[in-house]
Amino acid sequence: MTTGDGRPLSASDDDSSFAERLGYLFEHSRDENGLPYTGKKIAERANGLGYSLSDAYISQLRTGKARTPSFRTVEAIARAFEVSVTYFLANPDEDLDRVRQQRDYVEMLATTGTHLSGIDVRAICPDTIDVLIDLLKVVKTQALDNKSVAPRDPDQSPA
Repeated sequence: MTTGDGRPLSASDDDSSFAERLGYLFEHSRDENGLPYTGKKIAERANGLGYSLSDAYISQLRTGKARTPSFRTVEAIARAFEVSVTYFLANPDEDLDRVRQQRDYVEMLATTGTHLSGIDVRAICPDTIDVLIDLLKVVKTQALDNKSVAPRDPDQSPA
């Protein structure tokens, strides 16, 4: 969905409420005829997509009287406006970064069999995590190589 002048929609404040983000969509998005959407039109579009949504509930969400819509309601409104549900998240970039860090950490666990207990992995930049994963791979390979070599007599000097 775009604004009336063709620019992509975005809410200017990352900490805006659901009502503010919804209001922004109503103010800046236009239907196929270039007209602003009404609550009734959005409800009709959502219902046409298989959701159950009323104009009255949309009005309550717009004014902030209803503050905690279900995910299904958020999904219905997003689809009716043709935007991603992530539009309504407080800070989707922060959420995506957290998911990437968790994925990297899980990869490190799977690859190396090691975990970083006591360390706040969220505070480590992704490049550092990549270096740690590579380092742990080397350490794991060396440990496996050492297991395959017969143990030496500790009293014997190296040859």
